Amino acid sequence: MAQKTCPHCGASIDSSRAVCPNCRVVLKKKNPMTPYLAIAGLAVIVIVIVAFVLTSPASGPGTTIDTRAAISPTSAAVAAPTQPTCTIAISGSKVSSSSLRLQVMTSTCSAGDVTELRVSVNGVQAGTLGTGAGASGTFAGSGSVIVTAKFASGAEKIMFQNAAL
Repeated sequence: MAQKTCPHCGASIDSSRAVCPNCRVVLKKKNPMTPYLAIAGLAVIVIVIVAFVLTSPASGPGTTIDTRAAISPTSAAVAAPTQPTCTIAISGSKVSSSSLRLQVMTSTCSAGDVTELRVSVNGVQAGTLGTGAGASGTFAGSGSVIVTAKFASGAEKIMFQNAAL
């Protein structure tokens, strides 16, 4: 029978033994699959690296790479429209129990500043009113009325509000 040496005490022992008879140390048996497992592990690592290289964008002559970065808007980059300081005076009156009349009396806004005057009655869009002084309109409904000015800068501002018209 083949002999081997105990790694702990150096005694010569039979290779089929699992415990050294001299010092009683448990001897580890070599797994015959160990070299194959090591080779398989290295093969898996190589395959993963090759797959990564093949799927990543190449950087060589004739290759285009998208270098655009996704930039999230910041307060400095995307500024909110500035609130205009001009005013529009609007008067409102009931024409009947189911309609009302609005009229633009005066405006301190420059020509072209205001692009639209939107009229809402009880939270529902009722139409638009002309932007110049003297413009008027009759709208269906009664109750809460809000006139919102939309400016060329993109800003919006409530110019008239009456809860019981």
